[in-house]
Amino acid sequence: MLPLLLLVLLVAAPIQGLTEDELKLFVPRYGSDYTDPNTGQNPEVWARDNGDGSQTIYTNGVPSHPTWDFPDQKTNNPNEIKAAPTTLKINTTPVMRSEPLYCLPMGTIGVATSGVSIWSWYPAESGCPDVTEFEELDFCEGHPGPPPTGNMYHYHYYSPCVQVQVCGQPSPLYGVALDGIPIYGPIDENGKELTRKDLDECGGRYDKDGRYKYHVTMDPYYTISCFKGEIRTDSGKLLREFRCTCPYSDTPYKTKPSNFDDNPVICEEGASGSDPLVCTQPNITAMAEKFEYEWKFIDTDVMMTPCCPDGSECGKSCITTESELSTSCTQE
Repeated sequence: MLPLLLLVLLVAAPIQGLTEDELKLFVPRYGSDYTDPNTGQNPEVWARDNGDGSQTIYTNGVPSHPTWDFPDQKTNNPNEIKAAPTTLKINTTPVMRSEPLYCLPMGTIGVATSGVSIWSWYPAESGCPDVTEFEELDFCEGHPGPPPTGNMYHYHYYSPCVQVQVCGQPSPLYGVALDGIPIYGPIDENGKELTRKDLDECGGRYDKDGRYKYHVTMDPYYTISCFKGEIRTDSGKLLREFRCTCPYSDTPYKTKPSNFDDNPVICEEGASGSDPLVCTQPNITAMAEKFEYEWKFIDTDVMMTPCCPDGSECGKSCITTESELSTSCTQE
């Protein structure tokens, strides 16, 4: 009977959110004195535990590491980078949903430790293209959004500028999702490179200690594809951004300005700020069939994460400003 009892206790254990040590990792990547050349401003990034069952993540949205100069003529991105202050409130101990929230909100779905917003891997465009096929991103795998987003600089997938991955070592914390679940890099606790096939439908997994984490990977979907946890009513995320769009429908993006009549808001406020949003999820299968879209994994070569050999000095990124692998790093 003892093994059965231990199994029950393991399953019933609460999901661990950000620890005190992990909260301390939310700092400007190049320091608070770094001046972003696009905005001429200094970045501000911090995270704290509020002592009431919640944690706050703040960023002023100013990139805390070098980027391309935007607007960028090379990729025809017409948008400039502007400060886009964001304050997120998450549960100290994430509350798991009875079923995942498959419809990711538009815009921010998490924040990296560098203070840069994390978005899904789809740009707001007709056809819901993979962002890697739609536009070349800068050497930190980021770019600014259009004016309706506040010209927010953001990542769509793994950015080498958030952390320097040591070869064969577990990835450090990469960021946190809106539901309070930590996001880690692509190398697991055993030093193994993870691909999407190693993760569940939302891009997460339980590690050997029983802790649930999301992971960014080098293959699609690159980052979170649904939320396992509840999102607080006072999360700081606007309700109007909770709609079921890509990859289940591109209706709003077929007309400019975007028309969301066929993609209504799917969430409403809970009874109090600490209560979870009440979300009514549409039939995503029917939406996908109407959109004539089908998820399909294909066998393909996956580029490995650039990493710094243990004991080497690789600076703050394994990718140079010319988007090339640093001579100190490897990608094998």
